[in-house]
Parts: sequence; C-alpha cells; structure tokens
Amino acid sequence: MQIPVRRLCESIRAVIFLLLGALSVARGDNISEADGQAAPVGPPSSKEVTGKQLEAKAVEEAPVKTTEPWQITVAGPGWLANVSGHTGFHGVNPYVDVGIGQLLKHVNVIFSFGAEVQKGRFGVHGDVLYLNDQAGTGESSGLVSKVDLGLQQFLGEFFASYRVIDEPRGWLDLLAGFRYTYLGQQVGLQANNTAINAASTQLVDAFAQQLTTPNSDLRTLVQQNIVDKLTSLNGNNPPLPVGPIAGQEPGKIRDAVQQLIANQDPELAAAIRTGAQARANQLKAQLAGQVANKLTSQLNRSFSFYDSWTDPLIGLRGRLNLTKAFYLTAETDVGGFGIGSDIAVQAYAALGCQITRSIFTEVGYRYLYDDFRDENANDFLYQLSLHGAQITVGLKF
Repeated sequence: MQIPVRRLCESIRAVIFLLLGALSVARGDNISEADGQAAPVGPPSSKEVTGKQLEAKAVEEAPVKTTEPWQITVAGPGWLANVSGHTGFHGVNPYVDVGIGQLLKHVNVIFSFGAEVQKGRFGVHGDVLYLNDQAGTGESSGLVSKVDLGLQQFLGEFFASYRVIDEPRGWLDLLAGFRYTYLGQQVGLQANNTAINAASTQLVDAFAQQLTTPNSDLRTLVQQNIVDKLTSLNGNNPPLPVGPIAGQEPGKIRDAVQQLIANQDPELAAAIRTGAQARANQLKAQLAGQVANKLTSQLNRSFSFYDSWTDPLIGLRGRLNLTKAFYLTAETDVGGFGIGSDIAVQAYAALGCQITRSIFTEVGYRYLYDDFRDENANDFLYQLSLHGAQITVGLKF
C-alpha cells in the first residue's frame, strides 16, 4: 500500500521535531544536575586564601628601584684667622704674631669658596682660600728708612668621603685627600741716605783713630757702626707673617764693608803715620763715600721667595642633628707625614642652622697647624698656626 507523498513528508518532519526536543531535554537535565552538585556558598578555606594571595603577588608589578639623589652644596666660609709661630731662613726664624685685624687692614685681595657633591654614601668636597696682603713699615732710626712686605698665600683642599654612619640623628664620614699650599713673600728695602752718610763717616773716623793704636779691630767697628743699625732686616714683629728674606744681608754687608776698608788700610795708615793730615782727610772722605755707596746699593733692593708643597691627608667629619633646624658639625684631618710637611693638623667645630631647606649657616672655630721645612730653598722654615672664628653661609641643591 502506497503512502501519499504529502503524508510521508509530514511524518518525517514530526520525527525531526521529536529528536530535537529529546536533545533539548537531555541538555537541560545535564545543566540542572551540574547546578545541583555545586558546592554551597560560604567563606573560603585558608588554602584558597593563600592561593589567591600568591596569585595576586604573581601578577603584581615588581617595585621600582629608587636611585639616591645628587646633593650639591656651595658655601662661602669666612675664616677670621690669626697667624702665629716661627718662620724664616737659614736658622733665623723669628716669632711672628699677626692678628686678623692687621691682615684685613693690609689686604689687597681675599677669596674663599667651598663646594661638595654627595650621592648616597659617597662624596667629594673641597675648599680654597687665597690671600694677598701688602704692608710697609717706616723706620725712625737705622740705615733703612722703609721696609715693604708682600704676602700671597693659597690653600686648596680636596677630599673623597665615605659615609660609614647615616642615621636620622646624624652621620659620620671617613675622609682621604690632600692639601696644596702655595706661598709667596716679598721684602722691599729703601735706604736711609742721611743715616748711611753719617754712619759711614763715623766708621771711617773710628777706623783712622784705631790705626794709631795697636790691636785695631776693624770687624768690631763695622759691627757697631753698620750692622747693629740693620735690625729692621731681622724680621722681628712684622705686620705680616713674612719671614726675614733679607736676614742674611747684614752679614754680607759687614764682609763687603770690611773688605773695602781693608783695601784702603795701607795708604791711609801711611798718611796718618807721616803726619800728612790733608792727605789723610782726603783719603778718609773718599773711603767714607765708597762705604756709603756700597751701603746704599745693598739697601735699595727687593727680595722675594716662593715655595709650594702638597700634603696627603686622612680624617673624619660628622654631624649631629639637635633639632629640625639646629645641628653640630665637626671635622678633623692630619697629614704631611714627611711627604710635604713634617706634620699638618686641622680641626673645625661649629653650630649650624638650617635657615630654609636650601640655605644654611654655621658659626664655629677652625685651627690649622703646618710644620714645613725646605732645606733646598734657603733652609726655609714654615712653622705656623692659623686659628680663629669662622662664619659660613651656604646653599644646598
């Protein structure tokens, strides 16, 4: 029996709909079963919490490393230094004691500057000081009418530092570096012509009188009439810390004058012994003029001396914060060790105030002692201490 085509198509369509419906019912049962088997909602276990924290840390970005900032400091230290000690040449080392008032009175140029760069625990710092002074001394007596003194001194320090302690209350640095010292000194003499003429005549007259007596002592006469009137060349109580550069001149002048008179001794002695008074007076006048000319040429002169040396240094520097604004600071170093100076010691202590974040000031005291000898440069001795209050104003960047 044949089934009409139309009914056959309808039967196929019905079967397809039944199959699709069955699939839909089966899928819905699976979803419901899975929902029914889900764990009840409640607080997560400790293991779940730990796992989530580890997972969060894993996706968290790595922290950015912070670099230490550069800190730059510039300052103008005003050191009111007095100078005292011994300095000189060839064993003539008078004591000098010159106050800051005297130095400032005769100053031509003075310059002082300090700077520091710090990054983390490492840093470098240094400072320079330059002084140029000129003074003159008028002599009321003696064969020298005026002594002009000149002084140029440069001090330059450089240190590398390492911060061994760095706390909120303060810090402590180890220092290693060097100090360079340059020294220039000048002495200018002006002859006292009136005193020289009188001393020369007096010397020759005294010598002529001794020629008539036994045991004539020319050296003593020259010492009394000439050398004893050259005390201004010894460098005692100078207005500036300048050594007696012309300190050897009195001995040289004594020998030159003594030789000059000795050369005229036979002729003058013969005129005196034969009673040729006119000839004797003529020879004495000529000799006195020669002595005066020799003295004038020797005493209208300028003398200069220059030297420099470098000292290796080691030291400490620290700071203690008292409050947010006020602090104590100190620094000390020692060096030389026979490389430059025999010994060089410096110490500084001050009370500081951080006026603003960038501006600071310090009021303290600085002491520097230097013992330097140079046997190859006129046996020069520099054994001086510089000491006095220091006022510093600076900026931090």
